[in-house]
Amino acid sequence: MRTPAETCRKRLYLLFALTLSIALAACGGGDGTSAATPGGTVGITAGAATVQGQVSGTVFVAVDNDTNLEAGRFSSVGGLTTFGMTLPTGKSYMFYLLDNGVTGNPPRVFPVYAGTTNVFRVTSDANGQTINLGLVNPDLTGGMAFPAISPMECPGVMAGGENRSIPPFLIGAGDNLFTQALYIPPVLTPASATGTADFYDLALREADVEIIPGKLTRITGFNGLTPGPTIRARVGRQVVMTHSNGLPVTTLGGAPGDVAIHLHGGHVPSSEDGFPTDTIPPGATRSYTYPNNQLPATLWYHDHAMGFTGPHVWFGMAGFYILTDDYEDSLGLPGGAYEIPLAIQDRNFDSTGKLVYTGNLNGETGNTILVNGTMHPNLKVASRKYRFRVLNGSNMRKYRIALSNGQPFHVLGMEGGFLPAPVKVTSLVLASAERADIVVDFSSLPVGSSVVLQNSLGSGSTANIMRFDVDRAEPDSSRLPLEFRPLEKLSASQAVRTRTFTLSGGMMGMMGGAPWVINGKPFDPDRVDADPKLGTVEIWEFRNMSMMDHPAHPHQAMFQILDINGNPPPPTHAGWKDTVNVPAMGTVRIIMRFADYAGKYVLHCHVLEHEDNAMMARFDVVP
Repeated sequence: MRTPAETCRKRLYLLFALTLSIALAACGGGDGTSAATPGGTVGITAGAATVQGQVSGTVFVAVDNDTNLEAGRFSSVGGLTTFGMTLPTGKSYMFYLLDNGVTGNPPRVFPVYAGTTNVFRVTSDANGQTINLGLVNPDLTGGMAFPAISPMECPGVMAGGENRSIPPFLIGAGDNLFTQALYIPPVLTPASATGTADFYDLALREADVEIIPGKLTRITGFNGLTPGPTIRARVGRQVVMTHSNGLPVTTLGGAPGDVAIHLHGGHVPSSEDGFPTDTIPPGATRSYTYPNNQLPATLWYHDHAMGFTGPHVWFGMAGFYILTDDYEDSLGLPGGAYEIPLAIQDRNFDSTGKLVYTGNLNGETGNTILVNGTMHPNLKVASRKYRFRVLNGSNMRKYRIALSNGQPFHVLGMEGGFLPAPVKVTSLVLASAERADIVVDFSSLPVGSSVVLQNSLGSGSTANIMRFDVDRAEPDSSRLPLEFRPLEKLSASQAVRTRTFTLSGGMMGMMGGAPWVINGKPFDPDRVDADPKLGTVEIWEFRNMSMMDHPAHPHQAMFQILDINGNPPPPTHAGWKDTVNVPAMGTVRIIMRFADYAGKYVLHCHVLEHEDNAMMARFDVVP
């Protein structure tokens, strides 16, 4: 039964949805044939139309939202200038005003939708920045631009000026796809060891690396690398990671140099979890101790500083942490040179090779795919089985990975370790922070052939991830077991209570409040939003009341998915996990046990810009 507060919140969202639909209809004209929907529209026949208007800037660029590719450009001598550019209709664009004609004012970004009848205008703001837009002569036969009565009539303009502007993007690798060899992060050797623990030293610092051939890109990385060095740990053996913060007070993207390092997926005491406000300032050193008393799995470490995780990870602060044990070693899976981590990330670069971060409150996306920091790489493989530990390390973007020849691969497990048995699939969707442990068998491919790892959720420069080139034949003594260790299945009957977390946003942001919230409240590190008891099992229900997906990540414990929109999870997602994608306007229920450690932890959306902008909640595990 809904509480009065929940009923009120539901009505508010319905009212907002109704208001937005009316605005969309008004912007699309009176014939009902156009609607401002991401990636296209229903009822519009694709064509070309001229967008014309006035801008107070010297360079004006339109970028296609679907592909992140530049679709049009206009240049002038400055001042308030009339412009015109021809663009495909039925699409959404970001219009970038790169230079402002009023001295001392920053550039601006204006998201708009180009249908076939909608016209709109954004006028001067307090900074004197001006952009007047109107869509005219959709059939290119002539016509006049008549602005809408109010910018609010065009929903794309609602967020006008919200993001900072950016230079024109360097568009992927262009015609040079798959020319660079995949970089594989080095496995870090312990600085010292005892009978029970391994000690590692990692220095956070800015560095110049060659991501784009012939250009240097400034990054912030662990030991100056992105991704950082891989840590290979053993179950039951402690790891002590000492981080020395060599970042400046203000680092790349204008973010502060303070960091809080989080072992994502680690079952650790509260003091070692990297609470967002428990930061290491520039010039300081701090050690984290990880017990590693959990099932073997593919984990990763990254910055978690409150409000700045997005830019910190975007500029390089992430690395693999692979936990293994004797049982895994006995299985005969591909290992050594045939076990390779793959961190998939999208990024934007300007023409000089500089990483560009805009701080998009809806989530930062890029038009260039990197794997282990390599742009659209190739990997030379033998005609045999390989094990890949795949991480979606992107700030927001989801991927559906698949091989270009349609061949299947096997999913051994996801974030929390092995499934009860390998699952054979031809594609797999990974939301931000999700991981997949997979085996690909190249033995059926002839030497000299290639196969591409693709992203079927992408288009243009984001549709292809990397290429595997079979360049040799080799014997293969590895095997793919028929089953793994039994999975402890948690039952709803074990749960002592169910908690509900409503994920929402957008409306509050437009009214000047926090853009993203949980249970109607922005994150407050001093407020406890849930207090599960140590040793108990609980069900957590995530209700997404927004039009965006939210990958939910509670710290401290691995969980199992009970259902997604009332349906059981797919077999690939039926094991232990630490991140679950909550679909737009959908509901997910998870179940987990709070074992071993009391203290404060956080739950948050792993779209990093949502997390940074208040979609996080503190929970305390109490004795």
